[in-house]
Amino acid sequence: MSEVSLHSPADPGLALCLSSSFFGYYAHLGLLSAMEQRGLRPGRIAGASAGALAGGLWAAGLRGEDLARVIYDFHFLRAFFDLGAFLRLPGIVTGIAGAGLLSGVRMRRYLSRCIGERRIEDLRSPRLEIAVSNLTRQRPEVRDSGPLNEFMIASCAMPVLFKPQRIGGEDFLDGGVANESPFDHWLDDPTVHTIVVHRIRHTSEMGGLPWRTPGGILGACHGVAANELHRRRFQQAEGSGKRMVFLETAHECPGLLHRGKARGYFAAGEKTGREWGGLD
Repeated sequence: MSEVSLHSPADPGLALCLSSSFFGYYAHLGLLSAMEQRGLRPGRIAGASAGALAGGLWAAGLRGEDLARVIYDFHFLRAFFDLGAFLRLPGIVTGIAGAGLLSGVRMRRYLSRCIGERRIEDLRSPRLEIAVSNLTRQRPEVRDSGPLNEFMIASCAMPVLFKPQRIGGEDFLDGGVANESPFDHWLDDPTVHTIVVHRIRHTSEMGGLPWRTPGGILGACHGVAANELHRRRFQQAEGSGKRMVFLETAHECPGLLHRGKARGYFAAGEKTGREWGGLD
């Protein structure tokens, strides 16, 4: 595929889905960076969990050094955690009290400093859609309006690890619970001609954490459900008439103290974007 001008406009019919993944926002952002360098600018981005965080930062306009200052900042990783988790831990472990270890308050403050207070519907190039699990209505949703920072955090709020996020009088959690790859809402949309789905694969053989740890077991269970739902969505997509592109980036499962490897995860996503044949 020939290179396209870096200043080419976004293609409103090109839709990019960024799947959920443990700390997968680095690879998602690397893919987006490589796509933009090639002049491939999606007009729509939908993300779940880490994909929602990556899509939100990108749609908010962070690029290059501005983006690097955010995602490689020690305070960014630290913002996921809060000291109140130690006070909540006994109640969570015993089942006496508490709905989650982490509150999300520090991440909300950090995002506010980095991208301000915005609403999803105000982001136009690309348009952004965020997958969440609505606990109040007991259904998965893809939100294209509402407070950006709050829905980004809600989409990343893994059950038990995070408290449900209260937004507009309703409670929300991890978008990857039932919608790991939120693209099926585009299948009947006549304005979308191409759907690109980017997934991230972590394996213990590549140096990831053993699945027998509590976190590994939770992740493995999520993977079983996500793979089955993805298989069904793939079958549905085959009959939609849309052009479907499935991309995968593989790298080790990041540990909680992965800061020194973050640039490598970003580079892995960039490599996927460079090696993709494009739309020709």
